Amino acid sequence: MAVHDARVGPETPPEVVAGGVGTAIRFYLLAFVWSWAVWGTAIVWPSLEDWEPLIIIGGAYGPLLAAVAVAKRAGGAMNWIRHVIGLRRRVRWVLIGSVALPLVIALVHVAAYRTFIGSVTLSSDPPWYWAVAAAPVNVWLVFWLGSALEEFGWQGVAVPALMKRFHPLVAAALHGVVWGTWHLPLFLVDSWTGGDQSIAVLYGITITLSPIMTWLTRSAAGGVMPAVFFHAAGNHYTTLFTDETTLFDPSLLQRFDAIKLSLYLVTALVVVVATRGRLRSNPAMNRQEAGHSGQVGRYGMSSGM
Repeated sequence: MAVHDARVGPETPPEVVAGGVGTAIRFYLLAFVWSWAVWGTAIVWPSLEDWEPLIIIGGAYGPLLAAVAVAKRAGGAMNWIRHVIGLRRRVRWVLIGSVALPLVIALVHVAAYRTFIGSVTLSSDPPWYWAVAAAPVNVWLVFWLGSALEEFGWQGVAVPALMKRFHPLVAAALHGVVWGTWHLPLFLVDSWTGGDQSIAVLYGITITLSPIMTWLTRSAAGGVMPAVFFHAAGNHYTTLFTDETTLFDPSLLQRFDAIKLSLYLVTALVVVVATRGRLRSNPAMNRQEAGHSGQVGRYGMSSGM
């Protein structure tokens, strides 16, 4: 019989991830097929250039659609949707993911820039505080409707399924590699804003972000909204710091990727050390998980699922 902390419930409805690695593979295949097929239209037909922003967003829905398909096949689609979206008893983690953690990372980024590169000047035309005032709207109502929806699939199905077989840290690392690979066709789409970074930086970001996203989700008892909003906030943070006259004038584009990747790496290391590699800030469940993992060889879920 599965054993869980009654206060938070199971991290993912067990019927959805019962297949373990097999479920993860099916999910990844569906997500890749949808996303790469949609993005491929922009690559094969350059005349669709004006439609590229919509094509990029449409392809980004692949993980979400794949997750719904996997959950429906398992007979638990509605239960899965209620679980991953539900905010009850998870508001604290939503605020951590959408406000506290992104704000700390952004402030440290500014401090690092001033220390190692040069002075920072806030934009005056338009005023910098317009961008600051609009940030919550962008994160909560705009940015999460785009690529941040990936997390419903990544953290709602893929990582929990991998954790049926692997330790949470190993599962997060494996997912980080797959997550980076999923983005590769976008380097051939001119309108993709991430195309200025190198492939090495892309993999560095996905591999370091993956344990952070997993920590937010596991700490919220499987609710993906903290990870969704952190993803959205990270995208917006990139826009605010690199667009001319949005928040800073000139922008903090110089060495941006190096500083951003370093901060994500440090954050991931802090999370790993603080949680002893279990990527969850819930000591009771961590002790429970440790007690059962030695008996059944599973780390992400208790025995009997």
